[in-house]
Amino acid sequence: MVEPQKILSGEATCRDIVKCMYRLSDFELAIYRKLVKQGPLRADDLAPVLKRDRSTVYRALQKLVAAGLAFRDTKSIERGGYYHVYAAVEPAQLKAKLHKCADDWFENMNGAIDDFDLA
Repeated sequence: MVEPQKILSGEATCRDIVKCMYRLSDFELAIYRKLVKQGPLRADDLAPVLKRDRSTVYRALQKLVAAGLAFRDTKSIERGGYYHVYAAVEPAQLKAKLHKCADDWFENMNGAIDDFDLA
């Protein structure tokens, strides 16, 4: 996880901010980036490429979905059954979310400073 001091000091990259805001690991962020570049993929497709166990990839995908950075679509198999594919939200949407989050944080910080009382 990224240290908040790095962000507050202005030394953070966008990658650092995304990791901090959504509490993502480097691995989870790598999956998001892979989905952005390659489009919708199954956990089974990602696992060998990322050299990780399918269950590890699946947990990371679930975290991205819960954070609102990816979504899951269920596909039917003709002979019966189904599978899931995961897609990333567009980077422009992520940027908009980050701007909103930063604006809200800044507003909250200013409110806390205004309400600060040393007495």
